[in-house]
Amino acid sequence: MMYDCSVFDKEYFEQGPMTGKSLYTNYRWLPELTLPLCHHIVKYCGIQEEDRILDFGCAKGYTVLGLRMLGYEAYGVDVSKYAISQAPKEVNGFVNHIEPFEDLSGIFGAVDWVLCKDILEHLPYEKIDEQLQILAGSTQHLMAMVPLGDGTKYYIEAYEKDATHIIREDLKWWEDKFFKNGFNITEMTYDMGPFKRNWQIHPHGNGLFSCSTL
Repeated sequence: MMYDCSVFDKEYFEQGPMTGKSLYTNYRWLPELTLPLCHHIVKYCGIQEEDRILDFGCAKGYTVLGLRMLGYEAYGVDVSKYAISQAPKEVNGFVNHIEPFEDLSGIFGAVDWVLCKDILEHLPYEKIDEQLQILAGSTQHLMAMVPLGDGTKYYIEAYEKDATHIIREDLKWWEDKFFKNGFNITEMTYDMGPFKRNWQIHPHGNGLFSCSTL
């Protein structure tokens, strides 16, 4: 099965609800939201000043910009040509377009952390193992946020409005996938803490994982 990335276009990021593609409307740089998010990511993960960070599925590179503004060596990759083309000039050379399931090791070199924020659920079921193995071979640590479901539907109904969402599984399913594909889980929780406050309407609506490679 080919993974069609053309859906992650201008309409997806700028007119999502109008086109039925996503929940994004006029997706833009909002430092008052992104900088606190980056601060909380660093604090939650225990990221050190010397660590190299890769935002996997960075979209327009705003998290990369936020982390760099906080003094961290951050990079980003995304399958959306449109999103990467809209990245701020401050992250030129630090974000790259990639092909689906591309080897990441030769892009920015080895990294200490990979961030997967609401990305993995977009992958086809038959490709999730391959993607996790690629990530496990690219980093020492991984942080992931995923929306959760019962195998048929998401616990939070609004997540169904993103036409590119595919995987609708529970916390245990994701735990098994991470472990099977080279990760040791140091923490997994439904408690999103400072993350996704607007989406904590269901106690099991989202999962947060911190992993190290085996």
